[in-house]
Amino acid sequence: MSYDTNRNWVYQLAGRYIHLWQYIQGAATTTLGDYKIRLPGEYYGNQLIYPDEDITSGLRVEYTALIEPFVDEAWESLTARASSSTISFGDGDGGSSRDTINYTSGLGDFATGDKVRIIGSASNDGDYVIANAASSSILEVASGSFTTEAVGESITVYQIPDEDTTPDETNHVNLNRMLSLAVVDYLKAQLAEAAGSVELKEYFMKEFWGKVGDNESNKRKISMVFPISPFGVR
Repeated sequence: MSYDTNRNWVYQLAGRYIHLWQYIQGAATTTLGDYKIRLPGEYYGNQLIYPDEDITSGLRVEYTALIEPFVDEAWESLTARASSSTISFGDGDGGSSRDTINYTSGLGDFATGDKVRIIGSASNDGDYVIANAASSSILEVASGSFTTEAVGESITVYQIPDEDTTPDETNHVNLNRMLSLAVVDYLKAQLAEAAGSVELKEYFMKEFWGKVGDNESNKRKISMVFPISPFGVR
């Protein structure tokens, strides 16, 4: 699919079905030979259209499971990522016979205790916890995790939230920071309502929706065009 899919594609849940749409800025286009052309007489502007490209390997939808309500780190902190066709996996190759992720000098951003997700491998896709970040080229996980796999597949390893089953004030709700703050305002609104303070409840609900709106606006880049003032000619 297209690059930057979070900006070019949108979806709508309809019961058990997902309706997928492509978002375009401009006129409706089509492909003629090797050229994209604008269709005459079509609407010009932002619009949703049926996808104009094939999804040859199917559609993969990923999201964090609701069974992980509390995590150790906020989403914004989960930046470790490695992607290459030269990543391999070892079965019992690490210290204490641990299994390993191997990638020449591409794993330095990961740390011991990080939870990672592997996609694109031939037989080792899944979620794992790093038992030892041995070096910038080797990550160790628990023995029995991997099947030996040589380089060749286009593999991505990236950090995901690590669930905490005994949360305290140092943990995060499994949302980004803005939405976590919105949840706090929502809870304050419910407490205010339980105490019979309608005005205070309305105040916190206003704050809640404000933060939800800010979170959505942070995902979009909006451009504005202003007319230039006319210049007098003498």
